[in-house]
Amino acid sequence: MTSSARVAPSQHPLDLVLAEPHFVERHRRTVDAPVELVWAAALAVTPAEIRLLAPFMMLRSLPRVLAGDRPTSLRDERTPFLRAFEGEGFVELHRDERLAEGRAVVVYGAAGRFWSLKDSAPAALADAGAFARHRTPGTARTAFSLQVEESDGVTVLTTETRVSGTDAAARRTFGRYWLIIRGPSGLIRRSWLAAIDRRARR
Repeated sequence: MTSSARVAPSQHPLDLVLAEPHFVERHRRTVDAPVELVWAAALAVTPAEIRLLAPFMMLRSLPRVLAGDRPTSLRDERTPFLRAFEGEGFVELHRDERLAEGRAVVVYGAAGRFWSLKDSAPAALADAGAFARHRTPGTARTAFSLQVEESDGVTVLTTETRVSGTDAAARRTFGRYWLIIRGPSGLIRRSWLAAIDRRARR
């Protein structure tokens, strides 16, 4: 079940769903727009607006594409980017329905063998509870957040991704995969934040 309860300002919702990750990636962007407009843009931005998304996602999903399974995020570019993740097997773990104290956060998560050429699709998870309980050996759990926050009159947009292996073998395997995909992954995330920035300043 998605949580809409507020957490303490010093506590990030990611800490509630994946507190001790083995891998972390974080990106930050200052946006010259009111926090309300940035939050609305963050929820509404579409895959078509993220300039680097299509080529990198196509490369990552190549085995599935060759099998005739084109990723949802590429198939319907009118769908908000966050909703497209749901079509890819991610579940919503937390969403603030409104800004509070100048901050709002949404968190999504998934589990699976993301490094596999033949079986990279996320495991079927019904809800946040299923994500929390997932401990299948040889897999990893990942959670990412998108946050907008007003700080000293400046709007800051942040995305953070965390990954945790369910066992030592999964950590080692994902670690090798991480060396390959971290660069392209970072470029996609920066492109995502830039797209939100452009939409918020229209």
